[in-house]
Amino acid sequence: MSRQPLLAKISFATFVAGALIAVTACAGTRLGAWSLDVGLKLLVPGLAVGFAGLTFGAAWIWRALALNNSMGWRLGAIGLIGSVILIGIPANYVWHVYTLPPIHDVSTDIGDAPQFVALLAARQGAPNPPSYDGQVVVTYGGEKMTTALAQKNTWQDVKPLERLAGTIPQHEFVGKYFWRALNAVNGLGWKVVAFELKSGRIEATSTTLWFGSVSDIVIRVRPAGKIGVRVDVRAKSRTGASDAGRNAELVRDFLAREDGH
Repeated sequence: MSRQPLLAKISFATFVAGALIAVTACAGTRLGAWSLDVGLKLLVPGLAVGFAGLTFGAAWIWRALALNNSMGWRLGAIGLIGSVILIGIPANYVWHVYTLPPIHDVSTDIGDAPQFVALLAARQGAPNPPSYDGQVVVTYGGEKMTTALAQKNTWQDVKPLERLAGTIPQHEFVGKYFWRALNAVNGLGWKVVAFELKSGRIEATSTTLWFGSVSDIVIRVRPAGKIGVRVDVRAKSRTGASDAGRNAELVRDFLAREDGH
């Protein structure tokens, strides 16, 4: 039975070591000490150590169940569960990278995407230019296609929000949706960079928790026909070839909140 608590201790120790490496990789990237690419490379040994923690944790629980003995359960449980989380989050990200289109620019209007204005200064020097990537060709599912087509095939629900004003004067209706859009942005916790009622434009940013990767977002609210309103939103990452579906989720979250769902 002496092996059982030893396995628990090793699982706990390797989990802690892996977590420290992962936290260092993420924190250094967020603080600007190194680039995202460097941060991801630093994360690899942390995941390797975490996998070791998972292996020893699995060995511990197998032995505990076989012997019907809970020796070392605190350290063993922390090591096992912690290692699952440590590996699970990056694994989920990698899964999305390889199963979703390798794009990082998503717009509800793929023919006339909203353009950044206030955020242009913040994007200076960013690997991904501010221009819309709709016509950029990518390879997805073994086929070459434009970014716009890859988006359309994958996220068919990412489309403009269009509503009719009814008896409400159109300018009032458009203004109503502009302020609803701004409230939606604030409700989602995005950082508002600029907003202008006259042009119907709102610009904001959203930052990831772990590596601090920034997505720039621009929202356009304007009249549609003579009695309607149309709301378009676009989100683009500053770095990385693939956003693992994050920008599509940002657009979806905004549209759901803007439409009051």
